Amino acid sequence: MTDSILVVGSGIAGLTAAMECAQAGARTIVVDNAAIVGGRLAAAMTDESSIGAGVAGSAIPKLSTLAESEHIEFMTMATLERIQGRPGNFDISVRQRARFVTDACTRCKRCRPVCPSVSSNEYDAGLTYRKAIFTPLPQTLPQEYVIDIDSCLNKPPNYLPCNRCIEVCDDDAIHFDLPLDQLHERQVGAVILSVGFAIADTNRLNEYGYGVHPDIVTAVELQYLLTEPGPTGGYVAKPSNEEYPESILLIVDELTPFSAYTAISQIHQLVEQDIDKIALLITDQQDEKTQSDFVQALPAGVTVNQGLLQSVVAGPDNKITVSYADFASHHMPKNDYDMVVLSCEICPAKGLDELAKTVELKLDEAGFVATPISDQPCATSRAGIYAVGGACGSAILSDTVASAKAAATLALGHLDPRLLKPGFVPISQVAKAPDTDTPSEDELRARIERALYTLMDR
Repeated sequence: MTDSILVVGSGIAGLTAAMECAQAGARTIVVDNAAIVGGRLAAAMTDESSIGAGVAGSAIPKLSTLAESEHIEFMTMATLERIQGRPGNFDISVRQRARFVTDACTRCKRCRPVCPSVSSNEYDAGLTYRKAIFTPLPQTLPQEYVIDIDSCLNKPPNYLPCNRCIEVCDDDAIHFDLPLDQLHERQVGAVILSVGFAIADTNRLNEYGYGVHPDIVTAVELQYLLTEPGPTGGYVAKPSNEEYPESILLIVDELTPFSAYTAISQIHQLVEQDIDKIALLITDQQDEKTQSDFVQALPAGVTVNQGLLQSVVAGPDNKITVSYADFASHHMPKNDYDMVVLSCEICPAKGLDELAKTVELKLDEAGFVATPISDQPCATSRAGIYAVGGACGSAILSDTVASAKAAATLALGHLDPRLLKPGFVPISQVAKAPDTDTPSEDELRARIERALYTLMDR
């Protein structure tokens, strides 16, 4: 058996699982398709003062702590290409794309101003712009800059039509002669999938002024504004002129646990920033208890209404006029706001269907990873492979952290206990195969191996 565990995805769930595994003494390989680790919460992982530094009493992993760990190996810009074997002994292949910037990079910032290629910054939800050579955030892991070769003038088969970044780099850190990708072979005992979720196509929001008026934003974009460090330093500002808004309306389509948690969290942050007028419009009829519980969790002074959204249009003095059909009064109220926040639908992460084929996993009807074992919600349809957080659907952060820790403990149970730190006791239970009371061959083998290791240690 090996002493390693593979974590696919480096958001809050993946990094929490990685830290749990590393602290138990396992070597952890974190693979992510992005250029940096951290996912949507990368900005909040820079220091203890960041907004969102803790979740329900659990600390969010910090980049400095992750970077110092000798048990965690990070492979960014990488994808899992092959997996074979059984729990305790999986052979994997990971394909990693070139950054074209080596670890000799000192982040001197000389390359960025001379780069002629400009793109929207996906790490700020498109609210800011970046160059083809860039760093997504002031502090990242890995620390070196990265070149988005698809937006670079040197994209193959072009041969250095532009070398401005090379000319100003005194560290000799930029190399376009690196192989486009490399294949890494590893052996792991278990796999944890934490690929998160994606935001559904926002074109449906166009009828409500999204993409037309800059101060009509999505809940995701608002979260980036409220995160420090972020495009506005953690303070909400109107994208149209960067001025402080006096009034904000948040629109929620349906009060699911995820949407309710998001709205409550953002409203509390807005209250802390002394926004004069905060209103919430729920466009789906809720039962009395659900709405009552939700309202009780909101700060005092927040106006809550239920009604069918009619229109969101630009009004005078750069205001946004919102009208809706009130469910209770049947009237058609109309109010003006400085900013309007539209709720977003979530969907499976891009490429999850291909990853599921690679790993040979079943997906549910919505396209998320299926977790068919009731007493082990992290267990998937394949023994030794676990899924957490947004890979299984919408989940609030506290549940995501809890599932990541549970998955880490289950994954550690597939490793030889003698390879872990003294004192670690893995969970003895092994996932049952779905829809059957008879353990699979892999599960029986794993049980026998664990029993043998226990007897050998006596």
